[in-house]
Amino acid sequence: MASQIVDNSSEPKFKQEIQQMMYIAGETQDPSTETIALVENIIHDQVVRLLTTASDLARRRGSPVFSKDDLIFQIRHDAARVARLRNLLVWNTVRRKAKDAEEVEDAGNDGGEVMADDDAEDQDEESAARDSRLPVIALPWDIPSYFSEAAPAPSEGEEPDEAATEAKLERLRRASERTRNMTMAEYATWSEYRHASFTRRKVKRFRAWSGLGLIAEHKKNDDVLDIIGLITSEMVHKLTMVAMRIQKEEMLRLDNATRMSSPAKPTAPVGLFAQPTEARKAVEPRHVRQAFQRIQSVSTRKRTLLRGTRLSDRLGTVLVCFPTLCLCRALCSLSH
Repeated sequence: MASQIVDNSSEPKFKQEIQQMMYIAGETQDPSTETIALVENIIHDQVVRLLTTASDLARRRGSPVFSKDDLIFQIRHDAARVARLRNLLVWNTVRRKAKDAEEVEDAGNDGGEVMADDDAEDQDEESAARDSRLPVIALPWDIPSYFSEAAPAPSEGEEPDEAATEAKLERLRRASERTRNMTMAEYATWSEYRHASFTRRKVKRFRAWSGLGLIAEHKKNDDVLDIIGLITSEMVHKLTMVAMRIQKEEMLRLDNATRMSSPAKPTAPVGLFAQPTEARKAVEPRHVRQAFQRIQSVSTRKRTLLRGTRLSDRLGTVLVCFPTLCLCRALCSLSH
């Protein structure tokens, strides 16, 4: 829980990355070092839990190292998030195949025999037709894995999961609203900050910070670091968005209390020479703590299922995931 997280007075190890992720989530002000350190501590605890659970799942299979499936299994009920991870794995596979094809082509050009023009042209057409299809990422708990015979691959025009598609459109709509009135310099900053990651080009620092290799070890060349990087960046996004929502609610309560307690004041003039309105302050550590507590709170429906049984109401720490569609709409309504 958030009360168990202790603020770290030392300089955060991923201060720049977290600040960039918070900017993408909507925090355009400069958060304090204390706020960034608290976010980093929360993400660290979440990563440790993610790795520990993945290691436990791997041991149940009799494997000394965990794989990407052990990570995705923990968020399997979030269809939109799994779809984003599938998309990440698909394009990683495409890049690897393209790189291997270039290496084979370079090796053939160096010392291979010259092929006839017609044969080479036919082979290129067959290879292009074969490579134009995106690879299918199958997960062990998918329904097709229950059967010995594989079903035909879905066509490119087949509709994807409705929840994943709706969440993707919502993300695109929010990004479009954020960037609509940006200048060229602001959009360049936005594009650069979108690639902020805990794991990108910082593998050694991330392994030492998260305990990867001590808590658990993963299969080599298994896209594990890319998956963890995407999950952790979405954790920062959600913490920031919920913290900003709490800050907005707090400001509305203070405004209402001030309006009720003090007599009516004349409305400030609005015009070309009017005084500028006070800028919003950056989210503070208390907003981040409240955001984490709100995310960890178990819904009434889940608690009701445990009533009348011997099961404990405590369901453990909940992984901080990306906001649901309802939360995104609520955040957008508060921002207007």
